[in-house]
Parts: sequence; C-alpha cells; structure tokens
Amino acid sequence: MLAPMAGGFTTPELVAAVTRAGGLGTFGAMGMTADGLRADVAQALELGGPPVGINVLLAPPESRGDAGAMRAFFAPFRQELGLPPEPEAPAGPPPDPPLALVEAGLEAGATVVSSALGDPSPLVPLAREAGAPLVSMAATVEEARAHVAAGAEVIVAQGAEAGGHRATFDVGPEGPPLVGTFALVPQVVDAVDVPVVAAGGVTDGRGLAAALALGAAGVSLGTRFLVAEESGAAPVYRERLLALRDTDTVVTDAVTGRPARWVRNRLVDALAGESPPHLGWGTQRAAVMDIWAAAAKAGDAELVPMLAGQAAALAGDVRPAEEIVADVVEGAERILAELATRASPPS
Repeated sequence: MLAPMAGGFTTPELVAAVTRAGGLGTFGAMGMTADGLRADVAQALELGGPPVGINVLLAPPESRGDAGAMRAFFAPFRQELGLPPEPEAPAGPPPDPPLALVEAGLEAGATVVSSALGDPSPLVPLAREAGAPLVSMAATVEEARAHVAAGAEVIVAQGAEAGGHRATFDVGPEGPPLVGTFALVPQVVDAVDVPVVAAGGVTDGRGLAAALALGAAGVSLGTRFLVAEESGAAPVYRERLLALRDTDTVVTDAVTGRPARWVRNRLVDALAGESPPHLGWGTQRAAVMDIWAAAAKAGDAELVPMLAGQAAALAGDVRPAEEIVADVVEGAERILAELATRASPPS
C-alpha cells in the first residue's frame, strides 16, 4: 500500500503507478478541495485503473496558544526567506472537510476509504453505501480494537518508526504512544479479526517478509515512495531523504499541532525546543505553511519541514514506483524462499 501522505506528495501518477504494479495507490486528501480530489481520482483511474484509495485525517481543528508570540517566533525565518512579516491569506478556495472529501472521492470512482487521527465511525455509512472497504490506522492495540468496533474492515498498525503523523486518537500530556512495529503488529493481529497492515520501518523486501512473519496481511510504505519518480516531493526533500541516517528524525507536535515524525533541521529543532506552545491542529500548520512553501522553492533544507520514517536510509535511489513495488515483492519472495529452504529437513 502507498501510505496516504497529504500535501501533494501522492500525485495521480504515483497513485496510479502503485496500483498498476499490483498495490493499492492511496491519496492523502487532507488540504484538498472536493473538486481537486475528484479530478485527481479520475486521473489516477484513467492512468492505472482501480483500486484507488482516499484518506482523510479526522482530528478536529483547534485554535489555542498565543498567535502573536508564534508570529514573533517565525519573524526571523520569514525575513530570511524574504517573506512579508505577516502571513498572506492562501490563494484559492479553502480545503473541504473530511466527509465532503470522502463523498467527492467516491463519486469520482475511488474504491477504498481510509482514515487516521480519530474515530472512523462517521465514514462507515459512506464507505458501506459505496461498497468500499474502510481502512483505519491505529498506533496501539486498544485503538485497533476501537477502530474495528466502529466499523473498520482493515487496520493499519502504525509502529513508532513510521514517518508522518502519529495515528493516535487523543494525545495526552505524556505524549503519543510509541510502540515499535515489531511489537505492535503481532499484538494487533492477535487482538482483532480483520486484516492488519504493517506500517513503520518498511522500505524493502526484508520489511515485507518480516511483516508477513508477524501475521500482517501486507505493508504500507510512505518514505520509500517519497523518492519515487512520480512523487510530488520537492527536489530538496528527496535529496535530504536520500542522505538521512537512522537518528536524523524526531517526533514532535510543534510543527502542525499533532505529533509526527520529522527530519531534524534548524526549523524543526527550533519549533521542538524553543518556540511558544503550538496553536493547535490546523492552526499551527497554517502558521508555518508559507515558510514551508518558500523554503521548498528556495531549496533550503534547513527550513523545510519534512516528514520521514526511521528507515529512510534504506529507501535506496530515485526510481519509478512500479519498480519499487516489484523490488519489494521480489525481495520478500526471495527471503521467504531462502528461509523455507533453511527450515526444510535434510533429505
């Protein structure tokens, strides 16, 4: 499965390529308009056919903290990038809410619905009416059980190694649970009676083989596909990913208002260490978006917030997505065959 990475990374070309190769291409729809998602789903179906998935993030928007203090914190970064002192209003129509995006995606022909960061039950009627499986992401066994009770038909068990936002429903003052993939997946497999997909630390055939051995029905890859030829990642993002080490990421809620695993750079370290309290989910992301866009355009790797998993160093080079899928599957088949040979008694 292509992990549904919002922000323009899951292009129609990338979604279609993963599906053509035998996987499931999924759009990260957060931040899109319904019309934009309709067009992208239709294009992906034309390029690769079904299945095509759409993903939404269900955490409710928040507004808290001191906006003035946050503007003052960002002022030196804005000046460095040649931006005006105050953020400008974003151009174009505002993004649509999750339910409207799911409706639009299904109308355009999407065949799978997925969600994260909340209770998936509001999506159940839409998914069932369309005959689309409902996939939901969980970071703990308790959450996985709750998702299934709410109507989820597939669980993505997100280990602590994963890039992107933590899938946790509610984050308390102690921070998000960080259960590793190797510990989480078999416990979720034992706890629920639906297929489980492993996410976090999987970039090659070894990861797929390990996930299958843990009882997973498949894997979800994000960071590996960010460096696919068809991905919407900026060149500076790809270059940084290809140079990452295992210790180069950090989990913090300071960038967008919800905990996520980010590549450590000057802006992320400053936000995680010395910034005022964040402004809440949605509001904080809006406050940093023009810095994000300007730094990406300028190729400034120290000021672009970049999501990535701990196994980014295993991602390899920039390649077509269909080749990536084939390499992962062939690698897993080879490893499983070798293990079966080792386990066979001598004749």
